[in-house]
Amino acid sequence: MVPYTSPHATVQQGSGLSRGPIPNSTMVYTGPSAQHVSSSLHASTSSNYQADFSRFKEDLAGVLKTKLGIDMGSSRLYQKPYPPEFDFVSYPIGWRIPEFVKFNGDDSRTTWEHVSQYVLQLGEAGFNDALRVRLFSLSLTGTAFSWFSSLAPNSIRNWAQLEHKFHDHFFSGETEAKLLDLTSIKQGRDESASDYFKRFKEIKKSVF
Repeated sequence: MVPYTSPHATVQQGSGLSRGPIPNSTMVYTGPSAQHVSSSLHASTSSNYQADFSRFKEDLAGVLKTKLGIDMGSSRLYQKPYPPEFDFVSYPIGWRIPEFVKFNGDDSRTTWEHVSQYVLQLGEAGFNDALRVRLFSLSLTGTAFSWFSSLAPNSIRNWAQLEHKFHDHFFSGETEAKLLDLTSIKQGRDESASDYFKRFKEIKKSVF
């Protein structure tokens, strides 16, 4: 008699019947089509992310330009706003960079005050137009320094041009107008000194 062999049995020796393990019913076939779908989904997700990120950068650049006047431009590399040859101008013999009083654009100091103090601190170097331009950023901080850094490459050719742009961007006529109001107060012909002084104090109180 031939011995009975189970359909799923595996004979280890001889030339008898040999069958492998039963396939797992949960196994999924991933042929070329399935792989193509997976790659397409990944590419689509990556593309959407890049598009969202690009829109975010554009929105951020728009806010910086609108609120702070900073133009990020199309280049990612910083370029100075003045000609390259300005960096090769030598300092006067024995001259050292001073500790400049900083202007941030948010305090009570006016642009005229800052420029006057900056030129005075430059001393002998202030007689050179290129040095005035090149060193000006060292007297700026905060929003003012960000403004200088955002100036377009080669947009500044001389000190007069830089000073003009600086006044245009940060000048606030409010304080100057208040001072002008006070200096224009004159004593009337028939006005006593005490009445004039009283009127002066009242006007000062109203404008400050």
